[in-house]
Amino acid sequence: MKKIFTCAVLALLLCANAYSIDKVQKNVAVGIILDVSSFTTGSSKDFIVSDSSKKQLKFTKGIATVACSSKGVRIDTYDLVLPATIKPSNGVIFANSKPYAGYLKLIKSDQKISIINVLTVEDYVKGVLPKEIISTWAIEALKAQAVISRTYALNNLCRHKRQGFNMCATTHCQVYGGLQDEVHATNQAVQETQGEVLTYDGKFAQTLFHANCGGRTDNPKYLWKWEAPYLKGVKCGYCCKAPHIKWEQEIDANLISKKLANNDIGKIKKIKVKGKTSSGAAKELKIIHSKGKTIVNAYKFRLAVDAQKIKSHVFDSIKTNGDKIYFKGKGWGHKVGLCQWGAKGMAEKGKTYKKILEYFYPGTKMETVIYK
Repeated sequence: MKKIFTCAVLALLLCANAYSIDKVQKNVAVGIILDVSSFTTGSSKDFIVSDSSKKQLKFTKGIATVACSSKGVRIDTYDLVLPATIKPSNGVIFANSKPYAGYLKLIKSDQKISIINVLTVEDYVKGVLPKEIISTWAIEALKAQAVISRTYALNNLCRHKRQGFNMCATTHCQVYGGLQDEVHATNQAVQETQGEVLTYDGKFAQTLFHANCGGRTDNPKYLWKWEAPYLKGVKCGYCCKAPHIKWEQEIDANLISKKLANNDIGKIKKIKVKGKTSSGAAKELKIIHSKGKTIVNAYKFRLAVDAQKIKSHVFDSIKTNGDKIYFKGKGWGHKVGLCQWGAKGMAEKGKTYKKILEYFYPGTKMETVIYK
């Protein structure tokens, strides 16, 4: 029996406890447009472009195209040496028609360029919240999300260090939409929790979160082979009204074999759950197929096949009917840390954001950072 899993799934790379709370940088560099040959920029007022050769250009309001050149980049008729910055006079800069706070930094990426948005941590969190939580939820749930999104950012500034920035703007880090996605309610949540973070033993906590735990959160050791005292898993009786508390999905068996091609899986005959965590999630799956039997990590199986269709690795049943596999399960997401629908339920029952965070991250401490 094979016990392997070599499909191309990105591991959850975390900078666990890489940053102490007493060394907090004010700005964060977010990769918003990566590996492109050109993009458009501009502002409703003047903006200044500077490069590493100390060249400085002033542009009046409007749109300009920036494209790769033999020397670095060219904006209008001017050649610039990378890295370069684009700073607005009014605090709003555009990149491919989207407005951003802070300024833009252009860096070389192989033979192309990447555009980095440099802005304060607080402004970054304002651009994250509307993309990571439903902005019409109760304010205490939004405030809980603000604290953990801020903490997560400050504790994971090294995620894209090799690429020349701190965080990306996708689900790999946190989804970030810039100024155009900001709404009053989530901005209020950021402002009312300004600088607040969760810590454990004097360092930032690893504040993971997910949509819906399906009844109980879980320990990260089953997913990523590491643990934290405040992430052991807790019973959640507050997410029972979530739209995906229970789900069903039919997937073609041939598609699953194709997605797991690196594991040399033949025609699938049956899939069985092999061991469960304390929360009821599957630890591993045994795939019985025409070439034999293969054991795969259940969480990685979900990511490899289709994380939107297979919403979690909590399976009530897995049945095979010809070329179709029928999955029934609970919850949505990896089940570690804060359950967002659980936070919503707690807020609606009158729990404060501090009580919500104490519940999902037991043993952590709320502190306020001072930016340098």
